[in-house]
Amino acid sequence: MRRQLCSTQGSRESTQENLDFCLYDSEKRIKMWMDSSQFEEEDKKGIEVPFFDLEIILQATNNFSDQNKLGRGGFGPVYKATFPGGQEIAVKRLSSGSGQGLEEFKNEVVLIAKLQHRNLVRLVGYCVEGDEKMLLYEYMPNKSLDSFIFDRTRCTLLTWEIRFEIILGIARGMLYLHQDSRLRIIHRDLKTSNILLDEEMTPKISDFGLARIFEAKQTEASTQRVIGTYGYMSPEYALDGFFSFKSDVFSFGVVVLEIVSGKRNTGFYQSEGTMSLLTHVNTVHLLWLSFALSTSCHPFL
Repeated sequence: MRRQLCSTQGSRESTQENLDFCLYDSEKRIKMWMDSSQFEEEDKKGIEVPFFDLEIILQATNNFSDQNKLGRGGFGPVYKATFPGGQEIAVKRLSSGSGQGLEEFKNEVVLIAKLQHRNLVRLVGYCVEGDEKMLLYEYMPNKSLDSFIFDRTRCTLLTWEIRFEIILGIARGMLYLHQDSRLRIIHRDLKTSNILLDEEMTPKISDFGLARIFEAKQTEASTQRVIGTYGYMSPEYALDGFFSFKSDVFSFGVVVLEIVSGKRNTGFYQSEGTMSLLTHVNTVHLLWLSFALSTSCHPFL
């Protein structure tokens, strides 16, 4: 049964004033709920996606069998569920005793339910029963982007046209999060493994466990708890805990470089005799500038 964000006594004739109040109260409730440390029964009233019974999920995943396991993230393991009629869904199961996982769960179940864009993964439901907490997403048959670009065989399937469309789709999804959605959201963990691909290779941004909502005029924030993926973090976030929309743009730039080069970035600087992707690209850029400058100067100079 679908949960409604704001219950009203009227129908479509409700006044704009009541609607505005509902939206304001919704955003206020989201922030309060995400700051709390527990998932209460009352919180289910603020969730806009269907609730799935645990027993149905157990049947669809064959009791979370290893054969149906798709992978594992910071939230916990992900399983493929096949429901009656052949519908396939990805189930993210919260690892027991994971404080970080609980916070991620609260982030995702509220935020993604409010985000609708073709380049964002779609949340189709959730389950909270006893110690079990799960998120149910549309199933992506081509899995994640990193499984293509870093695989010697599968990378050959990505033509330049496909790579360009993937980059464009990710950019559209990020623009929606930062500017076009009602909630201004910073993802904070954009990386190739969090870009899922559907059957048509359309990219969909996933994993909003670390996402943060920004106020209308807010431009940056800071945290003492720096979490994310090294190699995709902007320097100011990784070193000092400051993050903003520019942090996501930095991560997007790393993703673009990895898509174009087929190489994985490992950090900011050269270490142990190996050059990181960012250092390599910067070196090539400086050499190109030097060459362009030398060829554009007057021969006498």
